[in-house]
Amino acid sequence: MASGRTVGAFSSSIFASIRGKSLFTETVKTMGISIGIMFVNLLTGILTARSLGPEGRGVQTALILWPQFLAFATTLGIHSALLYHMKKSKEEEADLYYSSLFLSMAAGAASVVIGIVFIPHWLGSESESIVSTAQWFMFATPFMLLYFMQNALFRGRDEFRAFNRMRYLVPLLSLLMLTALIAADRLTPYTSGLAYLAPYVPVTIYAVCKSIRLYRLSLRRIRSAGRKIVSYGISAYGIDLLGNLILYIDQIILIGLLAPGPLGLYVVAVSLSRMLNVFSSSIIMVLFPKLSGLEAKEAALLCLRVFKLATIGALACTGVLMLAAPVFINLLYGSLFLDSIPVFSLLVLEVVLGGSAMVLAQAFMAQGSPIVATISQAIGIVLVVPLMYALVPAYGLTGAGMALLIPAAVRLLYVAYMFQRRFKLGLKAFAIGKNDLLWVKSLRSRRSPAAANDSSTS
Repeated sequence: MASGRTVGAFSSSIFASIRGKSLFTETVKTMGISIGIMFVNLLTGILTARSLGPEGRGVQTALILWPQFLAFATTLGIHSALLYHMKKSKEEEADLYYSSLFLSMAAGAASVVIGIVFIPHWLGSESESIVSTAQWFMFATPFMLLYFMQNALFRGRDEFRAFNRMRYLVPLLSLLMLTALIAADRLTPYTSGLAYLAPYVPVTIYAVCKSIRLYRLSLRRIRSAGRKIVSYGISAYGIDLLGNLILYIDQIILIGLLAPGPLGLYVVAVSLSRMLNVFSSSIIMVLFPKLSGLEAKEAALLCLRVFKLATIGALACTGVLMLAAPVFINLLYGSLFLDSIPVFSLLVLEVVLGGSAMVLAQAFMAQGSPIVATISQAIGIVLVVPLMYALVPAYGLTGAGMALLIPAAVRLLYVAYMFQRRFKLGLKAFAIGKNDLLWVKSLRSRRSPAAANDSSTS
């Protein structure tokens, strides 16, 4: 009976909190959407892997890697700046939006030029058809930049329904396109690459049109709003650039170090391991705007509490995934991909440690100090490049996993050290304590997490 009451109380807490608009509520809703997106992405990965095989999957990666990477590399921190200033200056929302819109369009045009000029050099060892197709795919990049900016707008307005709708429509449309291509027996590395990139176009156009109808343009005020966006954006840009270098640098390097077959195995392992990003990414999407409205001490305590609980949850899922990997990979992708299991085990740990570092870094982001997160990402890049070239020739795919795991651990240690130094909470605060459990329990009464007793985290 006691256990039944405990389960009932926990269930009541969860369902009651979902009906509110607290940090926990929006995180749970966003994580639910993220899990759905994760399974859609998993299904698209299975379809392409089984249809194309390791070699074809490797070719597809070479086709879409640079358009995707350059979209992240040319954000200029605009979406982070828009979200941050929207929370600080609600009255300037329209001006901030239009300045971000025009800046994103300019960055998108620049990214297309960069890609068309340099892709022949970056893919010099690939065939002419792969190079030319990758150049054409660059025209999806401006829409991806506007997509990021629109996501930030909806988060800043606390319109998480619209935000999540944008997030799931893109992978859902990709899945539908891939299914149609398979049914028509037209799935190739080239058509599958198009299926991954094309959905950004209609989804982004719809979101931009919706926002333009919402806001009135004022050219007189847009310049001052643009200066704010650029000022914060440049500070936060390092996080975007370095963070996505961390996501893509391994594949960029491995295109030159591995044949298409082993590269295809690695891409499958990366895609599967990054399912765990659902924890950290969902939390960050909601946590950053929530923290931006709090005082420094209050924001730090809330961020630390979320970091601890999220890390424990992610590690628990990691253990299950590692144990189930042989059955999971064979069932989903086929026996041809079983050789990816060793690197997959290392990559899931890397995802958890790197994601935890970014969750904890949100305390600095929300207080207008993104430099800590930027340095954390820089540490990862500085370490991962030489480690890749040192470990991959010696240990193959396992060496690639080690080259990512080591920097992730160092990044987490750095952010934790800076957090303790900045907010003076002590090492004991990093352990799960009674107040953390009471905070979770307080969700039952649908109180805001910030209202929970934060006097101690021990």
